[in-house]
Amino acid sequence: MGAGRGKDRRVVRTRMVIMESFVAILQNREYAEISIIDISERANINRSTLYAHFLDKEDLLQQMVDEKLDTLTGILKTSSGQDMYIPSSSEPDPLLLALFEHVFTHAAFYRVLLHRDLPGQLRAKWTDAIRDGVFCRISSLGLGHKLEAPLELLLDFIAFATDGIISKWLEDNCAYSPHHMALQVTRIAGFGMYPSMGIHR
Repeated sequence: MGAGRGKDRRVVRTRMVIMESFVAILQNREYAEISIIDISERANINRSTLYAHFLDKEDLLQQMVDEKLDTLTGILKTSSGQDMYIPSSSEPDPLLLALFEHVFTHAAFYRVLLHRDLPGQLRAKWTDAIRDGVFCRISSLGLGHKLEAPLELLLDFIAFATDGIISKWLEDNCAYSPHHMALQVTRIAGFGMYPSMGIHR
């Protein structure tokens, strides 16, 4: 039993090293330029070891993105399922705070995901994760009948606005803390777009 657990930990550790090495290379090089040899050398492992965990670099990329976004989805669903959130201008929305904290913790990965030219619909998976988190809150709190805009439009507005804000935040090397960012977005959402611009009825 102990030997099995030790082997499992080694597998997890090896996968983590491979993924972190891949992300590190992607910070400075385009995806199309990177080879399996580049990744294995950066991870200080044999190519056969890498192939024991991933079919190719496409499989590595896909699994890496899926794992990170699955984690994010779980975090957002947990935050969404908490007690009814009462909008406040002094405290960040727990869902937004959880999102910004997660991105900050894994900033290197999200810089790659949002700023590199990657194959497939990987960025769409990211915005889908945000949409799912918001939809989970609406559903769990029974707010569907109170919506004042079409659900799909509302989810798209939130997801793509958040995507843009986080992308710029990462581009600026996370100049502000996750708490500050979550609070500012909470305030904009709470006040509304026009009041936030100083336009009042």
